[in-house]
Amino acid sequence: MGILTVVLWSCSGQRVSPPWDSPAISNQEHQRGLVFIHTGSSLYSLPCSPAEMEVANVTYHWVQDKAVPKRFSVTREGHLLFRHFQASYSGMYSCTISYMKQGVPVSQTFHYSIFGYHVLGGLDILLLFHSKLCEDKLSRWFIRSLHNKLMLLKIEQHFQLQTISTFCFPPPHTSSDEFIFQVQLEVSLFGPHWDEDCNPQDTATLTDCYHTTVQHNI
Repeated sequence: MGILTVVLWSCSGQRVSPPWDSPAISNQEHQRGLVFIHTGSSLYSLPCSPAEMEVANVTYHWVQDKAVPKRFSVTREGHLLFRHFQASYSGMYSCTISYMKQGVPVSQTFHYSIFGYHVLGGLDILLLFHSKLCEDKLSRWFIRSLHNKLMLLKIEQHFQLQTISTFCFPPPHTSSDEFIFQVQLEVSLFGPHWDEDCNPQDTATLTDCYHTTVQHNI
């Protein structure tokens, strides 16, 4: 009985490992670039892999580079889900997908650089009310009442609101007994949970949500 010996060489003269000497585990690293998330986003969802993978029994593992309390959750599909994203959540995130391929453990790791941003600007609103009196006690009561009503609107429409100043003065160039009570407000259109009606899995829908939010809140 003859013995068949197989020796593999590369063109450079170096020995090539045969298939049965292949490593038992396959690891791949992928750099996915930058991801920008608007601060205040409540349902931003980032998939572990940029493409759907047709494999069974997949496990997902997300890690963050900072030694801080966990600020995210992972969905069953392996998506990274932020709740009320803050600029301080920015940093390097990595997701490892692990599965079996033809009996061999396989893992792929995807690296993301995540940055929080905020759309500057908003609305400067000046409210003018007519009053028979201009007393401090009455002014404080009116401001409290107005503030409570605006807080309900703020919760409903998910904007941020700040009272800049209040001022009571007689109308110019008139002899009327009425006074003018002025309230200046600063409004940001992107308050907490501004995107709760958006679909976090759909980038196109999320983009449209910016325009809808602005138009609705204005």
